[in-house]
Amino acid sequence: MTATVALAIWLVLLALAFPYARRARHPDTPALAAFLLFAMLFSVVSATLFFLLSGIAARTAWAAALAEPGWALLFLAAVFAPAFLFARWFIKRPPWNRPLPK
Repeated sequence: MTATVALAIWLVLLALAFPYARRARHPDTPALAAFLLFAMLFSVVSATLFFLLSGIAARTAWAAALAEPGWALLFLAAVFAPAFLFARWFIKRPPWNRPLPK
């Protein structure tokens, strides 16, 4: 059940990501670039955390606790909150102004 709920929450958050990234981006970053960065980073970080934490839970006694809605929501908050904060930090910082390589 946790995987289905996680997928549903992930899809809802990605649908809300474009308006959020457009508002939260650094002024020098194009809106589409900010959205693509946000979506990619959010997806990669949340998937990594989900599989790492669910692997840890499967090897310990916490796997049975994830069947309860309260623990499952706490688990998903532990997955999605750091991913959101990292992606948000990344699109708010100024873009690099390095010259192109020759």
